[in-house]
Amino acid sequence: MRLARKSIPQVVFASVLTAVLAACSTAQPSTQAPASPPAAAQGAPAPGQPGAAPPGAPKVIFDTDFNELNDDSQALFLLMQAGVDVLGVTTVSGNTWASEGAAYALRQLELQGRPNIPVFEGASDPLFGSRMDQLPAESALYGTDLSYLGAWSHPRPPSYQRLPKPPYGGYAKAPKAEGSAVDFIVDQIKKHPHEITLFVLGPATNVALAVKKNPEIVPLVKQVIYMGGAFDVPGNQGPAAEFNVWFDPEAARIAFTTPFPDQLAIPLDVTDTVFYGKAEYDRVTAGENTPITQEFKDLQGPKFAKDPNSRDHLWDVLTAAVFLQPGLITAAEMRRVQVDTQYGVDYGRTLGYDPAHAPAGTQQVRIVQRIDVPKFYDLFVQELTKPLAR
Repeated sequence: MRLARKSIPQVVFASVLTAVLAACSTAQPSTQAPASPPAAAQGAPAPGQPGAAPPGAPKVIFDTDFNELNDDSQALFLLMQAGVDVLGVTTVSGNTWASEGAAYALRQLELQGRPNIPVFEGASDPLFGSRMDQLPAESALYGTDLSYLGAWSHPRPPSYQRLPKPPYGGYAKAPKAEGSAVDFIVDQIKKHPHEITLFVLGPATNVALAVKKNPEIVPLVKQVIYMGGAFDVPGNQGPAAEFNVWFDPEAARIAFTTPFPDQLAIPLDVTDTVFYGKAEYDRVTAGENTPITQEFKDLQGPKFAKDPNSRDHLWDVLTAAVFLQPGLITAAEMRRVQVDTQYGVDYGRTLGYDPAHAPAGTQQVRIVQRIDVPKFYDLFVQELTKPLAR
């Protein structure tokens, strides 16, 4: 039983981070992946080409623990259907392994007619490494909920092209992009200063590595939108922590305490109030068939046929919705945020302080507490049921 994380000194943390950053810069592409153009040659297609966003469209980088038709993929669909310029997708381990997320993202983009959007496989482990062997002890001592473990529930695949089960419809024809997800984030922010919104929809490992490796990008970021945290409600990974933060608390602490110009968080406080069930599924699948609605039918139809009362949350989708329509937010509060990285019962807890009485080093984050749910679903159905944005 290894429970010494609470005593790790800062000098060791710095050494670990330095080693991880070096690995990000020197990692070699998988020998199992087919050759692809250099990262610099890949990206969103030029205006007028298939898959291009309209001129002047808002620019985003989509950092994600991607899965098939989960909340991440639906958030990406929403952004693309609304004409947002998705510069690239960077994957991180969380709900899935980063390699799985890359395979799923490539296939989803291909199905939606957007194979030119590059997908970079990012951090496979948290900053301090995997805690898989410690989870039984965490559960016994701290009440960690082990009913859902995301990537840690199954072995890491050997490659994004060798998953235990192929993606929906088979593997994508396009390979993942060469190079580092961290370097892609850095390069794009430098190329488009004050224009890019970072969507951080999984553990914040890639973003933490990017700002530590190249801190000069921080003031050049337009906005960071997180799905993560639980401020005035219990966690979903135990009494304290929300899953994304729990998976890599040190990365979340770095991200939230970085002085980005604008930070917005969609925590469990609001996502737990929005339910998705058969009524919403029926609205999406009632109209004309498209690749998106067909995927809903294929992947969600059997679940609702078996249990019409099944309900779930749409966590990450809310980030895309409030980005597209900020007026959906009906209650929010500005707080200065910290993440508890003391290894114990509160490991991964997000703490939101009154800006007038906050600890040094914390940064202001707008915490969304409620949205207009009917209007949210109107937007959700409108965008996901219209013909594919090309």
